[in-house]
Amino acid sequence: MSEMTSPMLTIVVPTYNRAGSLELLLRTLRHEIQGLEQDVRIIVSDNASTDRTRLLLSDMLVEWPTLHVRRNETNLGADGNFLACIKEVSSRYCWFISDDDLPKPGVVQRVFALLKEIRPKLVYLQSEWVAPLTSNTQGEPVPHITAHVMDGLSFVKRVHTWLTFISGVIFDRQALEEALEGEPIDRFTGTSLVQLGWILPLARLKSGRFVIVSQRCILATKGNTGGYPLLTVFGTRLTEIARAALGNDSPLARALVRGNLLGYLPLLIWAARTSSIGRHDAENPWPALRRSLHGHPVYWILLVPLGRFPRWAAFLAFQLWRVYFRVVRALQQWLHPRGQFVRHF
Repeated sequence: MSEMTSPMLTIVVPTYNRAGSLELLLRTLRHEIQGLEQDVRIIVSDNASTDRTRLLLSDMLVEWPTLHVRRNETNLGADGNFLACIKEVSSRYCWFISDDDLPKPGVVQRVFALLKEIRPKLVYLQSEWVAPLTSNTQGEPVPHITAHVMDGLSFVKRVHTWLTFISGVIFDRQALEEALEGEPIDRFTGTSLVQLGWILPLARLKSGRFVIVSQRCILATKGNTGGYPLLTVFGTRLTEIARAALGNDSPLARALVRGNLLGYLPLLIWAARTSSIGRHDAENPWPALRRSLHGHPVYWILLVPLGRFPRWAAFLAFQLWRVYFRVVRALQQWLHPRGQFVRHF
């Protein structure tokens, strides 16, 4: 199917046993794509849900016959469901949205205009975390979106760990064959970060545009992530995947690992230390973290004090990190944009 006749964007919704939030998302998407029905396709992939999801989707198809629904006969796991969805996408662009997240009003229309004009390889949309999530009008409104266009290295430096947030990344599906260079798209299955198998190869393309949207466009359900060993995933596995996909000592890999070390892991470690991390599997991540990160001074200066020192010393380290992080973020906002150009939609 050619780009002239196929949709430009496919929004994919993997789901499992979240009928209530799924219904809210699908009704939101149906409203948001009005006028774009020929250009935006919606796919729902039900991972063998055991709640009322199957009945809900049957009812939705009656009133929305162009909705595409697929159902796995057995639960393939989250990674398997993502990979099954990828095979269904024929459009140039693909956007996974978790069944417990929502785009804010008008965002889909503006994102479509962005894709049509700029034709980026990757787009990152920032999120606003709320709980409970009951409407797409929660949080700050988005009257327009500002797209900062940059190269791949600048993109990875700014986004780093958040490349793993699947609802916030839109990717060029048609550029993947070139980007993968023969590597299997499912190479990171079982890591809880399978999506990096298609996101990081695109990030390493030497040509193409990469976009960060300034505004918080996605409403994400606060405290609803996890169900896996978080520190192992974001400490050890993310580091190993960055090196495997981007080159062991490449500028891209260093940017991703450094951004994760300074911008995300300290918060995650402190949350684990104070039992405010939410749902996660029990783990002792420190032997693996030491093997992966012992060569980084930040590991010894910041992460070890946060996780291993007495509580008073860990608290002091956390407060110092918070001051550092706020200063860095303020400087980034002051110096931003550093991209090729800026567009408003």
